[in-house]
Amino acid sequence: MRKRTKLGEAIEEGLREGLAWKRGEIELEVIDYKTMPPARVKAIRKSVAKSPREFERRFGVPARTVEGWEQGKKVDVASRVLLTVIEKEPEAVERALAEEGRAFRR
Repeated sequence: MRKRTKLGEAIEEGLREGLAWKRGEIELEVIDYKTMPPARVKAIRKSVAKSPREFERRFGVPARTVEGWEQGKKVDVASRVLLTVIEKEPEAVERALAEEGRAFRR
């Protein structure tokens, strides 16, 4: 029989805790990240670019990716953050990209 490591014991404890939470025996802090609806993605894109291609030129996000989001493909956390910043301060994103030498053509 192998000796149990601290890592193994920690994993087992985490699994026990997760099962207890699932059974309703304990409460754990749960963070529920809301998805970004396709209509909001489209509204953000339209507020700063006429088309997904223009959005790509301006911010470097591939047009196909933007089209996917607008059609309901899930927006991951990092992309949601970027879209939120673009929604509120598009020029800040452009400045940051330009300062990093990654300016995109308009």
